[in-house]
Amino acid sequence: MNNVTHIYGKVVKDCIYSPNAYRGFARDFIKDLERIRPRAILDIIRSGETFRISTTTRMPEQGTCERCGYISSQKWCKACTLLDGLNRGLPRLGIGRTRGVNNAKKDEEPCSNGENHEMKESHVQSKPCGSLDF
Repeated sequence: MNNVTHIYGKVVKDCIYSPNAYRGFARDFIKDLERIRPRAILDIIRSGETFRISTTTRMPEQGTCERCGYISSQKWCKACTLLDGLNRGLPRLGIGRTRGVNNAKKDEEPCSNGENHEMKESHVQSKPCGSLDF
């Protein structure tokens, strides 16, 4: 599927990877939304304009990995954490949001309200699929 575009009198072929680009899927999704709800694009633009950068969020301080010396904001860089997990027989160590050090503390320290961490995380609820509140 070679699309040919004429720009300023020149023939330009589209990139061979463009049919599988995520941009096309996003564009089709937004157009489908607009068919269902005509104000969808305007609502998306308005919601983007209301984003604010949080002033309370701290950026991690840049340091170096204790094992290899590469740039890291943690004690060990992600590569060393993954290698350590593989060497210890824990292939999922270092994958995901919680770190290995935090997992050990999770078992020892209860939450402030007396529940354990797993119970606290299970109370998180999300909106039902397909709901669009802008």
